[in-house]
Amino acid sequence: MYTGYSEEFLEKMINLKEAIELREKLIRKGEVLPATEDIIFKNLIMRSREFLIIILEHFLGIDKEIIRKNLHLENTTLPVSNAKEKKKVTDIIVRVEKNVVNLEMNASYYKGLINRNIDYILKGKTEANFSGENYDDNYIGIQINFDLDWQYDDREIIKFVLMDPERGIILSENLIIYNINLLKFREKYYNNVELSEFERAITLLTLTKREDIEKISEGVEGLMEAKEEIKKLSNNLGIIGVYDYEKHKEWEWKQKAKEYVKDDLALIDSLKEENDLIMKQIEEGKKFIEEEKKSLEEGQKSLEKRQKSFEEGKKSFEKEKNSFEKEKKALAKRMLEINLSTSDIIKTTGLSKKEIEELKNL
Repeated sequence: MYTGYSEEFLEKMINLKEAIELREKLIRKGEVLPATEDIIFKNLIMRSREFLIIILEHFLGIDKEIIRKNLHLENTTLPVSNAKEKKKVTDIIVRVEKNVVNLEMNASYYKGLINRNIDYILKGKTEANFSGENYDDNYIGIQINFDLDWQYDDREIIKFVLMDPERGIILSENLIIYNINLLKFREKYYNNVELSEFERAITLLTLTKREDIEKISEGVEGLMEAKEEIKKLSNNLGIIGVYDYEKHKEWEWKQKAKEYVKDDLALIDSLKEENDLIMKQIEEGKKFIEEEKKSLEEGQKSLEKRQKSFEEGKKSFEKEKNSFEKEKKALAKRMLEINLSTSDIIKTTGLSKKEIEELKNL
């Protein structure tokens, strides 16, 4: 059983009492641990061969029987090329003939995730390509990303390749990245859309109700295999303990993140008050100028003087406004770096989703 931790560390980190309580709660509510969690996903893929074959058949376009005979699950720690290079721990590396496939569950999006995924599959493909002193260019590197935090358009699956964006010329056919919109598949299930075997397999990863996983897996060997494995994992105190531990650490991390930005939030509030005051002063200035315009006795010279004063005030306001916008974007960027959700950033800073997406690309 894969946990990602040493046995010595597991003994220290797992709270057996809390794990038993969580297991009883799952049973009572008729639920299972979510397969979108890293530890459940990894164990499910590594231990449910027929389920994995259903997914690979769709992306590789190879008959199930051929996959079944040639499927090899690789060590999840990629080898290092030199003494200075750090080990790269990936999710799942599978080899089927000349196809090297990395399957990864992305429960959340963060800056650098895409580059990290590309690095993984390039590393795996490179290691597979070399045999002794010879280089075999026929190996195909395929990255399959299961995304909960979807960053693209309304498609269910998007295929990416290395391509010239101006002419559409593909540089290489041997590096392919697929991103799967998990929530899109779950939405179809709850809308009672008839699903294919592959669609049912993807949807199964998103379901936590026992009655749902029973229903969606019925009659398909690979799905029933996965269903049983999810149930076993959800009954295993070691797995439950790691899941509970990681969820607790995630909560602690979010609390620390809130403390980290507390001072910045206070600054935002201060700037908002200052902005409101400046706006009020400008409105009062506009009213004053309009009143002065009506008085010909003041003369054109006096009017121009006041208009100049207003323009200077306007420039000062624009300067303050621009400074305020920069502060908001700087805060949003820091919140992105600590992986707060887009909705939380919008609520905190008032920026639009488009502005936040632009910051992600900086």
